[in-house]
Amino acid sequence: AGVAAAGGCDSGADVVAADAVQPIELRTERLLLRPYLETDAADVFAYAQLEEWSRHLLPKVPYPYAREDAVEFVAHTLATPWAEAANWALVLEGQVIGGASLEPSEAAGVAEFGYGLAPEHWGRGLITEAIGAIVRYGFEVRDFEILVPRAEVSNTGSWRVMEKLGMSRERIGTRIGRDGTPVDEVHYRLLREDWRP
Repeated sequence: AGVAAAGGCDSGADVVAADAVQPIELRTERLLLRPYLETDAADVFAYAQLEEWSRHLLPKVPYPYAREDAVEFVAHTLATPWAEAANWALVLEGQVIGGASLEPSEAAGVAEFGYGLAPEHWGRGLITEAIGAIVRYGFEVRDFEILVPRAEVSNTGSWRVMEKLGMSRERIGTRIGRDGTPVDEVHYRLLREDWRP
């Protein structure tokens, strides 16, 4: 996966200062990961309104998901500084089919990523491709030491992606699910020193 600057970010830098972090495009064999555009709201709504897409997401994601929610989501990503949350639209053949993000945690050198993909594209290895590129960006460009994703235990597809990318299962935790009841989630970890590109 290649790293191509979309806003002047030097992908060869050893350390990237927060004020120098700019939106960036990433390319994989089949996908373009790019910052969202205002015009992406229609594509986001097309998959985000589906129950199976939202099943394992945090309660802050509305459901049912309205067109206005997609417009607000895209506007929010555009207004959020890249250093606080890098948000990519996952583009396949010109259409946004999902999204992914990378957010620094409060602990120095640690970041968490998340992702969602239109159900019609599940099982094709696209998220593994996308997250592989984001892991490379996180370690090589942003200089993070540790990446710490998590997923509901019942979301086997999601945590299998993490395992395919060499992440270690750390623990099972609990969070509040979409319906307000506790759900178990599995926490993973990948150290830069253990990463094999």
